[in-house]
Amino acid sequence: MLTLHLMRINLINLVLASFLFFACHPTQQEDEAVPTTVLNEDQMVTLLTDAYLVEAASGINIKNVSGDKFDSMYCFNPIKDKNVSKALFDSSMSYYSSHPKKLKKIHDRILDALSAINISGKVN
Repeated sequence: MLTLHLMRINLINLVLASFLFFACHPTQQEDEAVPTTVLNEDQMVTLLTDAYLVEAASGINIKNVSGDKFDSMYCFNPIKDKNVSKALFDSSMSYYSSHPKKLKKIHDRILDALSAINISGKVN
């Protein structure tokens, strides 16, 4: 009876270890083309760069607005402004989140864009 119990535990451990091994194993998915059902990398870089700029602008209150008018003064929505549906944005984020190398590339490009803005002082 004890042997059967130990065999079950070992089998469970083997299944879990196999799952973890294959889940962490790098895949060829990073080399696949981005589906047309999600935003491409350039669109994601533009959209997320704008989103970070909006967040920064509202966080430091660049327009120096009082609290009662704050919400109406900072009603920027890069997703809506670029005519991107919430569903498309969510599916794009989901896709890139499951492809970490592509997401890192996007974030590196966003940092480059924000650094260029910081140096030049101009937002394109």
